[in-house]
Amino acid sequence: MLLFEEYDREMNHRTLEHGTDVFHKALDCVLLGEKRFHVNNPNGEDYDLVYTDNQSWAESSPEYPDSPLFHKDPLYPPYYSYDEKNKEKLCFDIFEGFERVWFSEVSEYTVVLTGILLAYTDLPVMWKDERISWFYPGEDRIKIADDPGTEDKTVLRVINTFHASAFICDFYTMDPVVLFHHVFVFQWLTKLPMDKVRYAEILVARSEGIGSVLTLYARTMHFLERFGIEVTIQPGSSRYADHIFEKYFSVRMTPADADETNTIYITNYFGLLFTKMLRYSSGNDFDATSLSPAFLAEMKEYANAVLGDKKMLGILLRGSDYIASGMSGASAPVTVESAIPKIREWMDEGGYDGIFLATEDRDILDKMLAAFPGKIRAVSQERYGIEDFTANNVKTISELDSKRHPEGEDYDAFLEDSTANYFYALYLLSRCESFMYSGQCGGIVMTKSLSEKGFRRMWCFAQNKEIK
Repeated sequence: MLLFEEYDREMNHRTLEHGTDVFHKALDCVLLGEKRFHVNNPNGEDYDLVYTDNQSWAESSPEYPDSPLFHKDPLYPPYYSYDEKNKEKLCFDIFEGFERVWFSEVSEYTVVLTGILLAYTDLPVMWKDERISWFYPGEDRIKIADDPGTEDKTVLRVINTFHASAFICDFYTMDPVVLFHHVFVFQWLTKLPMDKVRYAEILVARSEGIGSVLTLYARTMHFLERFGIEVTIQPGSSRYADHIFEKYFSVRMTPADADETNTIYITNYFGLLFTKMLRYSSGNDFDATSLSPAFLAEMKEYANAVLGDKKMLGILLRGSDYIASGMSGASAPVTVESAIPKIREWMDEGGYDGIFLATEDRDILDKMLAAFPGKIRAVSQERYGIEDFTANNVKTISELDSKRHPEGEDYDAFLEDSTANYFYALYLLSRCESFMYSGQCGGIVMTKSLSEKGFRRMWCFAQNKEIK
């Protein structure tokens, strides 16, 4: 992103002429290694443009999550080139539901986004920074206002500092980098015209659990269905053997006729997942139709045997790697001690026969067994303690599993068994009357999707509130 700074008359830099193409000219020079530019501005004061890397800009903020999971691959690509005039490859989803947009300060992205709003939408545009008139002189749709004048959710506020939208569930306030990525996401995904794309291949991050992979797959299908694109998974990319996908799920691996002339290659897993369109889409997730009929029938039979007609409270508590990797915000893990009072309250109010508990953390299971003797049901599976992660100097379950189980047939067999157990647990959760969970994770999304009747009540411990 190119930021505006005061004209530095003490230093010599390449001089550009102010105009609608000044950002593209500067970015061409950024690719040559230059970072700062003087701009002659006949419409007002001369100024400098200074290039900053989008990911570095985000990570420099104290609001950016500390978890190392979000410091490996960039969530926010650099966008050295883009075409704001190619309407076919602009995504307007992020503006749905808003009645106007308010910008606080000029930057490359806020100026370009304003031009897009003026050219392709009827949304009123409000600005705090009067320098916007340098770019759109005499434009009567731009109104100068220090504040949008309302706190309701009909106004999209674009501020000039990083805002952790995807991490705190707030896309009503956004920063320019996140908003720009939402609008230009199709251009980031591919240089191909969208009508030439037949497949979208997901290169699965090997650190990702099966729930996250399948949720991304389902949401990507929904996001790209407007173009008639078929979503696939790159064979061999996941830590799960291809036969696991083929045996248990309705997921397609990339076919032989996919190539660079007809395929989008999604190699940055998190860069797509952390857009609003995928992160918080509703009604478009993995559901029972994504399971193979035989596997679904097995789980139904098991649930009938374990739960029968009992009135159960379902609880999903993440620990282990969520603690080790420092998850925060809506995904923060919670302690059993902090959750027990609310669980007791719901047990008493609801008159439940028992609790079905889903957790990968053995310490959580032990504490819940002690707190609710004779009431806990859980699927038998390999579980972990925080000491396992510290002793092995790892942050994720995938890293720990790879150390415990050597690559090869033994590892594949272990993953197949743990995957089946994971879905048995989610399916039993989905059969409970009410549902309580620690914080946002793929398992929660999938449990809700698998529930045929929905839940009478839901509670999120990380947000400390009942979810409607």
